[in-house]
Amino acid sequence: MSDTPRPRREPSPRRLFAIAIAAAVVSFVLTLSFGFADHAPSPHGVRIAVAGPAGFAAELATGLAHAAPGGFTVVAAPSALAAVGSVRSQSAAGGLVTGVTGPVTIVTAGAAGLSQQQAITAALTAAATALHRQARPLDLAPLPASDRAGLSVFVFELGLLIPSVIGGIGLFLLGRRFRLWWRVCAAVLFALLAACGSVLALDAIFGALTGATAALIGVGFLGAFTFVAFVTACQAVTGLPGTGLAALVFVFIGNAVSGGTVPFAFLPDGFRQVAPWLPNGAIVSAARDVVYLPQSNPGHPLLVLGIWLAGSLAVLACVDLLHLAERRRAPERKAEIYATPGTAHVRRRLARGRGRPVLGL
Repeated sequence: MSDTPRPRREPSPRRLFAIAIAAAVVSFVLTLSFGFADHAPSPHGVRIAVAGPAGFAAELATGLAHAAPGGFTVVAAPSALAAVGSVRSQSAAGGLVTGVTGPVTIVTAGAAGLSQQQAITAALTAAATALHRQARPLDLAPLPASDRAGLSVFVFELGLLIPSVIGGIGLFLLGRRFRLWWRVCAAVLFALLAACGSVLALDAIFGALTGATAALIGVGFLGAFTFVAFVTACQAVTGLPGTGLAALVFVFIGNAVSGGTVPFAFLPDGFRQVAPWLPNGAIVSAARDVVYLPQSNPGHPLLVLGIWLAGSLAVLACVDLLHLAERRRAPERKAEIYATPGTAHVRRRLARGRGRPVLGL
């Protein structure tokens, strides 16, 4: 065999152009996702609790159905107190209280979403005008001066999401040769510090989300841990490319439909049905509930976060079992085994079962 060294290939800039093209595609897809979700928000089945004389709710429902087909769902409330309570608990997005004569009171909660409040107020004001009634607004949960746009809950969620994805990459690169639970422990520490830091910034420094510090830290911890645990689970299954799946779910879809900029009921079909079951929307809803709407029930957002977190930990446990099984076969190569994705272990086990030669471990 000749000892003559092979000539080296000249470096090619093609990879640079490939990365540039890939980044442009990512930009297009991200813009497409956010644009589809937010470019033309309109109400879909927004619940309105109505307390008024007999037949008024049906008359109002007919008028709203004509003005905005499918936009509002009118439910009769037995009393003005019940209508107000429905808005406080957010079992109804808005309410209307009226007598046989005189002005009507439009009940909303600005903290639940300014675009939602504006749409409800505009629709009910138009209905009152058609009935020759004066309309009076009543905001049960107005936004404070420190959060006049109501975007602080979205900033809170975004401040947990982006570091979770980036931190998940760092945990993978530095910890892939350790057993998975070391990365989970690091994720717990990250989630706690991220939650405390976010609350410190938005509560103590900016005064935007105040009055529920402990509960907000709890929501932030659970949300950040859910994000990074799912990223870690995807990486455990497929390796570093799994980060792309997590980014697709959380950044490209979840963030566009989080409810922080456009309420769930104002999203287009498809996004509207998925949004309440993604961690992004769960964090926004839970943070908004504990700070601005204490009478609402945060059970659903916490359930969503619990499902995603439990599913991620279950996947990690399964991959860890694969690692342990492979480690028993080759204990001297445990670092390589831990660094191998779960799908690679499964393929090798299947190949061994069929009697095929297995390369690598």
